[in-house]
Amino acid sequence: MMVLDIVTMTFLKWVFFACFLCSSLGLKTSSQSCDPSDYLALREFSGNLTNGSIVTAWSNEANCCQWDGVVCGNNGNGSTGNRVIKLILPRKGLKGIISQSLGRLDKLKSLDLSCNHLQGGLPMEFSSLKQLEVVDLSHNMLSGRVSGVLSGLLSMQSLNISSNLFKEDLFELGGFPNLLVFNVSNNSFTGRIPPHICSSSSGIRFLDLSMNHLVGNLEGLDNCSTSLQQLHLDSNSLSGSLPDSLYSLSALQQFSISNNNLSGQLSKELSKLSSLRTLVIYGNRFSGYIPNVFGNLTQLEQLVAHSNMFSGPLPSTLALCTELCILDLRNNSLTGPIDLNFTGMPSLGTLDLASNHLFGPLPNSLSDCQKLKVLSLAKNELTGHIPNSFAKLTSILVLTLSNNSFFDLSGALSALQQCKNLYSYPHKEFHW
Repeated sequence: MMVLDIVTMTFLKWVFFACFLCSSLGLKTSSQSCDPSDYLALREFSGNLTNGSIVTAWSNEANCCQWDGVVCGNNGNGSTGNRVIKLILPRKGLKGIISQSLGRLDKLKSLDLSCNHLQGGLPMEFSSLKQLEVVDLSHNMLSGRVSGVLSGLLSMQSLNISSNLFKEDLFELGGFPNLLVFNVSNNSFTGRIPPHICSSSSGIRFLDLSMNHLVGNLEGLDNCSTSLQQLHLDSNSLSGSLPDSLYSLSALQQFSISNNNLSGQLSKELSKLSSLRTLVIYGNRFSGYIPNVFGNLTQLEQLVAHSNMFSGPLPSTLALCTELCILDLRNNSLTGPIDLNFTGMPSLGTLDLASNHLFGPLPNSLSDCQKLKVLSLAKNELTGHIPNSFAKLTSILVLTLSNNSFFDLSGALSALQQCKNLYSYPHKEFHW
């Protein structure tokens, strides 16, 4: 028994010594209180909010490093205080304005207040947050100008202020040499595409300027890095043709520029975009033949080019796009037969060629598209009968063939009996 007591006492002495040593050396533990100035800044921030789960949750805990959405870390100068480095509060139902007190969180690296109901402008004090790397204020009701607040934050890597009410000339916003992600979509920015967005951010990979009021041509993209992977410019008032520099973006995977006033022809240089997965260019005034270069775009999953003025035949090399899920070329002036070998397009789920000038019979190989759910060929000059092999299209949901010259209604109905999910089927277009 005496031996056991000696062992126990020795153990307790070592525990006491270890605790004393940690205290003497100022080593931090997970229960370390947050920096007092950060605590007060966050208290003031929550005091400006009229709703949201954090208002109650934060009031029940004295250590702000333990608060929901708050991440603390060593401030790097040898101090024992934990500094707030991340404030992550998306989808918390927050209402109110963003307090200027957040500008005192001078060690903050990441700020995410997305998908809330915040209003008003960004406080000028944000310009003091020189260590900010990630900002996501998307999907709120923020307004006013942002350039004077955010421009010049040299550590910024990802900036997402999409789906707000910001309004100013986009040219004023910039100065981010380390930027990788820039998303200002769905606001009211005006002016031309600023060339410095690309020229000053040599490594940018994601650029979304869609749903604003931008005008002019695309020359502002001339200096974009070949590392750019996604480029979205939809729903602006951009004009002119696609610049040659665009075809040098060899890493580009998603390119969408729908609903603008762009014109001209697509260049054969399109073949250089071998990484392209999504090409969305509908609602413009592009014309001429669609270049037959899709043999180099074998990763393409979506080609949506409807509502333009394209003419000529369907590019036969589309049949080499084995990953293609959506092919939508409706409302153009395409001519000739549907001369594609659909056997090599097993992933095709939507085929819309309506409102063109296509003629001739339907290809039997179309029935090899077992995943096809939407087939729209209405308002063309197609003839012949519906192939019996259409019975294999068991996944089809929508089939529109009206305003053509098909015949043999009884054969068509027989072929379509196996299409159990079909809720729109041909009727008026048949001739007895």
